[in-house]
Amino acid sequence: MQTEAAETLIAHKKFGLFYPSVSRPSIFVEGEDRKNFLQGIASQDILKQDEWSLSYSFFLNPKARILFDAWCGSFEDKIAIFPPAGKKEEFISHLKKYLFFRTKAKIIDMSDSFREIRLVGPETISVLLSLFDSNFSGSSFRKLKNGGYVLIHPTSFQHNLEIGLQADLFIPVDQFAVTQKSLEDLSSKKGGTILDEFSYLTYLTEKGVPLFPFELNDSYFPAEAGLDSVGLSYNKGCYVGQEPATRLKFQGHLNRLFAGFRLDGTNLSKMELPVTLFNPKDGNEAGILTRISYSNIVGSWIGLGYLKRNYSESGTELLLPDAQSVRVHSLPFV
Repeated sequence: MQTEAAETLIAHKKFGLFYPSVSRPSIFVEGEDRKNFLQGIASQDILKQDEWSLSYSFFLNPKARILFDAWCGSFEDKIAIFPPAGKKEEFISHLKKYLFFRTKAKIIDMSDSFREIRLVGPETISVLLSLFDSNFSGSSFRKLKNGGYVLIHPTSFQHNLEIGLQADLFIPVDQFAVTQKSLEDLSSKKGGTILDEFSYLTYLTEKGVPLFPFELNDSYFPAEAGLDSVGLSYNKGCYVGQEPATRLKFQGHLNRLFAGFRLDGTNLSKMELPVTLFNPKDGNEAGILTRISYSNIVGSWIGLGYLKRNYSESGTELLLPDAQSVRVHSLPFV
């Protein structure tokens, strides 16, 4: 749990570098049936994905709740999948459940070949330009000079809100030190900053970005996180979780919505999350708080979580279990 304020202003104004202690796995699916195989278990339309393009997808359970979110990059002859950090074995096991004997597809774990660097902030692209392979014209999924790849996230994300630029670099292990030095030299020259783990999480909280496993897990539907418009296809054929996901979209009623909160209380750094939020008028459960950070920019503790629909208006006052005040806040915070 965060115990001090994070400095994120430079990242919001320029850019920030973050070196995760555990990189996202790099899983490659090869073989002539690779697209049909993934089409049956990923929520995005893999068959329609162009070469050297990037999509954001979910891997759902049969009830359409979130097991994993992942970035999927399409090569000429394979598909790269980048699921959540620390979930490699579970993710590969999930894929293998649907890899039947006659399916002409092969799962290759390349995670040990790459280390990840993440960039955030409005100058992200200008920083990346010097690293791009000049002989390659891609879009959101690009080759790097050193043999690695970059995933450029869409700037509109949850609830189609503008959250700014973010990119993930997957660097060959033997090129990592050189790339790191190059980026840090650029950071020094351009006035960027290096974010530690809690500063990076604070930045994403200030942007209102839902993350695995805090807000994206098997307790929630993608639509509740406001990510169905970027992570689900409603036009493709059957896939695991497709029927309840589609029914929820066209016939259902979302009971919970992803939301932001401003916390007025003190001694919050030791609070165990997730924690239930209550209606101060009748003590009924109103929602759940999944993540908090202290924001110097906002000047208070801020948080993310889920609310029942009738409490979602900005400014609505709720209570923590110890009766400290929480107010619903529009997203993003910054």
